[in-house]
Amino acid sequence: MGSKLGCAAAIVGIAKALTFKGDAEIKSPLQLGAIAARDAMRQAGVSRKQIGALFTARMPTAYRTLQYNQTLLNELKVCPTFTSEISNHGAGAIASLQYAVMTVNSGIVDYALCVTNEAATVWLGKAKTGSNAMIESNLQFEAPYGPITPALYAQIACRYIHEFGVKPQMTARVAVENRRWALDHPGAAMRHKGPLTIDDVLSSRMIASPLRLLDCSVNYPAGIGSAVVVTRADIANRDHARPTWIAGYGQSNTHEWISERMGVWDAGPVGSEPNLTSIGVAEAAQQAYAMAGVCPQDIDLVETSAPFTFANLMVLEDLGFCQKGEGGPFVAGGGIDFENGLPFNTRGGYLSFGQTAQGLDDLHEVHDQLWGQAEGRQVANARVGLAHGHGGVLACHSVMILSKERTL
Repeated sequence: MGSKLGCAAAIVGIAKALTFKGDAEIKSPLQLGAIAARDAMRQAGVSRKQIGALFTARMPTAYRTLQYNQTLLNELKVCPTFTSEISNHGAGAIASLQYAVMTVNSGIVDYALCVTNEAATVWLGKAKTGSNAMIESNLQFEAPYGPITPALYAQIACRYIHEFGVKPQMTARVAVENRRWALDHPGAAMRHKGPLTIDDVLSSRMIASPLRLLDCSVNYPAGIGSAVVVTRADIANRDHARPTWIAGYGQSNTHEWISERMGVWDAGPVGSEPNLTSIGVAEAAQQAYAMAGVCPQDIDLVETSAPFTFANLMVLEDLGFCQKGEGGPFVAGGGIDFENGLPFNTRGGYLSFGQTAQGLDDLHEVHDQLWGQAEGRQVANARVGLAHGHGGVLACHSVMILSKERTL
């Protein structure tokens, strides 16, 4: 049996808005968020007066303002009882829905609106501005040495590969299979580049050992705003024809600075000794599975925002699709093959669809797959899907399970 909050709330409206560099009018992140919110509310048949809670993820890089949730609140002309900016890095997008579920089930409000948006690639040139984003807060142990973001992740990659004997061909296979999904998606950033081979990945230039260029995520070329309207079960059943049930969720946050990660032990998922490879995905996933009353074998598709090939292996392990340390052999043995494996990153993931920063778009992909309206290749007979949001240097993790039916 799952938690009492399993399927206690549902998504009744979901929408997104895009902007590209070539648009006649390039939209700001605030505009994207407002448009997505308007469209999600219209889909739900909900007016701005009915929004009792508004949650945003962290402020967009291309629209820096304190209390971003208040800025969006002002733009939408809503007056919620509860509002906050959920700022645990990129995991805050999916985490915002967790707070929405708890809020609507308090009985104080009927509808919660969650909005995330970013357009750094369009407005700022993300390739130039994003590489040092992860080190800006640790001025003592990281910033003086000028590491780029891949160099920080590479420290974990080195340890993970050493501990579990992961071969480069195994990590490369993740990029290859993600690219195959991207080729069928009209919006994927790398679709025009064509298919990949393992040799392509292994011969791409080194960025931060052991991470090569094609082991790394690519920036999504557009700005994206995403919005979701959540209500509790009784209202969803009574007033909405096609709710998508939030069956389960979980969250785990272990650190902020990678240089301080080794100072954490005997807390959360870290274990009794300091290490780099016990990340929070497993704990978040266990919470979500328990709430939903399901197991990994019940999941029909998975989306993750893990931005490097090795991190995708770690996520697959911690989500329970294989044992810890067996992600490499699982993938090498066809575990996520495009044709007969687990449908994994069905748009191409961050490696080929592109890194969309704070968007709820991975969750949106799960939603669309469940209802047979995927923009790319449709997963046949999908009923239950899982989205994993990641943030920081494998620091913050949120997991959410969606279902077409309330009874699993």
